[in-house]
Amino acid sequence: MQSRSYYFLLIVLGLTIVSALLYRSTNYQYGLDVQGGVRFTFRMDLSKLTQDQKGRVEEIRRNLVRILTSRVAKSIGVVEGNVQAKGTDQFVVELPGTTDIDAARKTLQTSASIKFYWAKNVTTERAGFRRYSEDQQVTEDGSPEVNFRLTRDATKVFKPGDPEYEKMIEGWELILQGDDLKRATGQQNGNKWIPLMEFSSEGSKKIEAWSRKVMNQGEKIAAVMDGVVLSIAPLRDGTILTTNAVIEGDFTPEYVRTLTNLWNSGALPVDLEELSSQKVDPTIGKQALNQILTAGVVAFAFISLFLIIYYVFPGVVALVALLLYILFTLTVLKMLGATFSLAAIAGVVLSVGMAVDANILVFERVKEEIGEGRPLTSAIELGFRRALPAIVDSNACTILTSLVLAQFGTGPVKGFASTLIIGVLISLFTAVTVTRSLLMFLVGTGIGKDKKWYGLNRAWFGEKLEKGADAKPLQIVNNAKRFFIISALPIVPGIIFIAMGGLKPNVEFQGGYEAVYALKDNSTTSASIQKNLEENGIKGGNVKLATADSGRIAYVTVPPIKEFESGGGRQFKDQAERAKALRTKVAQAAGFTEADTREFTDIGPAVQAETVTNAVKGVIYSTILIIVYLGFRFGLSLGLGFVVGLRFGASALGALIHDILVVVGLAAVGGYFLGWEISALFLTAMLTMIGFSTHDTIVIFDRIRENLRKPKRGEDFENLVNRSITQSFARSINTSMTVIVSLAILIFIGSATPDLKLFNAAMLVGVISGTYSSIYNAAPILYLWDRAIGRKKGEKHTLVHLASEELARARAAATAAAAHGGTPAQAPGDPSQSYGSIKRKSGVDKKGTVELDD
Repeated sequence: MQSRSYYFLLIVLGLTIVSALLYRSTNYQYGLDVQGGVRFTFRMDLSKLTQDQKGRVEEIRRNLVRILTSRVAKSIGVVEGNVQAKGTDQFVVELPGTTDIDAARKTLQTSASIKFYWAKNVTTERAGFRRYSEDQQVTEDGSPEVNFRLTRDATKVFKPGDPEYEKMIEGWELILQGDDLKRATGQQNGNKWIPLMEFSSEGSKKIEAWSRKVMNQGEKIAAVMDGVVLSIAPLRDGTILTTNAVIEGDFTPEYVRTLTNLWNSGALPVDLEELSSQKVDPTIGKQALNQILTAGVVAFAFISLFLIIYYVFPGVVALVALLLYILFTLTVLKMLGATFSLAAIAGVVLSVGMAVDANILVFERVKEEIGEGRPLTSAIELGFRRALPAIVDSNACTILTSLVLAQFGTGPVKGFASTLIIGVLISLFTAVTVTRSLLMFLVGTGIGKDKKWYGLNRAWFGEKLEKGADAKPLQIVNNAKRFFIISALPIVPGIIFIAMGGLKPNVEFQGGYEAVYALKDNSTTSASIQKNLEENGIKGGNVKLATADSGRIAYVTVPPIKEFESGGGRQFKDQAERAKALRTKVAQAAGFTEADTREFTDIGPAVQAETVTNAVKGVIYSTILIIVYLGFRFGLSLGLGFVVGLRFGASALGALIHDILVVVGLAAVGGYFLGWEISALFLTAMLTMIGFSTHDTIVIFDRIRENLRKPKRGEDFENLVNRSITQSFARSINTSMTVIVSLAILIFIGSATPDLKLFNAAMLVGVISGTYSSIYNAAPILYLWDRAIGRKKGEKHTLVHLASEELARARAAATAAAAHGGTPAQAPGDPSQSYGSIKRKSGVDKKGTVELDD
């Protein structure tokens, strides 16, 4: 065993060196909420596709990702931008470090399909009678555009976006368009720059044919993009356009560069509808990052002290494994290109607290085996093996809920889920395999052989109860009604405050807008901002105040304003004009200026509906997955089948419902007094809490499963459940404590924003509630359900009776196999039938086998 541990530790050492080198060679990729920037969600407008295009939607979708990615890198100049397809027709575009949201929107959303028209209804030197005449070329937001007027009434000037402007272009004849463009470059013309376009062979033919048709007639050719006339000029006498042409006008070098990059990236094959937009201030994110990192250091210091003080020698070994866990996790995340959002970073800190759980379960089991008089090596082996089923099952439930989050979440939520999944998988490797090998190696070399170094006398969290479990177990299930009443008490305030309107949906769930403003006046209160909103006709808003390094800030959430929504009556030239007017409107209504705006989020009805739907699906699917998983695991491991196993899964559901109601109630109380809002991060906390809440339930259920395999003579199910709860009491407290302390530290040190504060608070309350409900709700529900089945169908259908019959069948099968000279099968009462059983080869070890598996 020592030699195997030695070779394995060499492998771990190699992995450590490789991880350290890879970690140093790769940079972190921070999320927008850390480094600031802009995020858009677009949807393809499929209503304008031709029949041919409708059959090539997937091809168009892939092409859009390519075009948008090119625009992000070339036209906007964002090196670490990200374009991600979402669903079947949506795209999420993230632009870290970008500050000009309007310019970014215009660059991404423009079709970039340049079209050349014969302006047949615009006056020329020879045709002054035509309806329209050029007015002047102006510049709007750095982009040139030509305005027009009615020839017979010069006072009637119209510009892009006006109905008359669109009507005028409809009367023009298309000469060629973007598909006929081969490439575009900037060309210097004196002190100015103009775009030079080179046409494809087909495009050259088209423009040459038009040139010959109108030669020497002074007819005008107009360059149009996104319904805006960029330039219009007459064809000079004697000129025939063929392979190239320039657009004449007063253009800045920056505009020409942007325009040619857009054309070279490719025209959008379909229009994009903006569903949501968000501008994030980097200063708030950097402060939040520093706070979370500080909280992580403090949490790690606490966990380290706890391991060393409480478990002594094994605690030191676990600390080494925990350091490797942090190194491996961060390296893998960096190599996979994971985005470290604030939620993801908080997830890393939280996963450190969760990674210790496996070690605690193992060490408590080792202490138990040592207390029963087993040799140290055997106690360590058996401790790891008997703790493994609960470790795997609890982590599997966390992975299941994280997979649901990854499926239905976006942005920071996906980042958190991915971080948690990777963290859980690596923690299984480091906390179980690395710790076990290192511990066995050291003990084999003579280090750590003294049992006093295993904290056997540490009994601060109920270990004394565990030692007396057989003689005097806690009386839980026979007092179930009392504990159910206690469970209901924290739910009541939440129901009251929900009825009082305390449950406030944020912009993701109700749609609308959220703005973050810098407060210049320290006397400004949330009530005064709320009053300003109402006096300016905006009702239903919500205001939260927080403190940043730069000073106090206000988070203002506003429901949709009719005039800025589709069909609201107000007309805008484009999305950029609407967005600018909207920011100004909200800022003025709240008593601020646009210069005070640090962040602004605009969520349309499509994203809002999707968020609500995904929230409901996330909770339902997570719950179903956990119930089904527990049904299979406990039912099949006892040999009783899935249907009987559902008793365990459904009992866990009863505890989960309690925890969900408690956490939702917390959100209602916080919403009423502090303005906390239900957000995607809150949903993340809920689903993570559902997975973690099941953790302690599994620890207790696993002990019930084990005791059902090894029943005491004449013991009824009531005493068996009480005994199992008592035997698991201390380890349930210990496993939750490290997570509780980590979350408490995150709340007081690492929550720079109200959303993060609610996220951590919901997790904290959920873990505390889950620890209580696992002991006082889940197990009593299992007992009461089993008793009800016994009364209705008879005692032969109870778990004790079914498990006894299965045990008898297995022993009979083992005896029959031995009588025929075969290898005896392991009976269900043998704990080695679980994960990771150890097989002995020689007869020298027969005594050791009995010690391990007795």
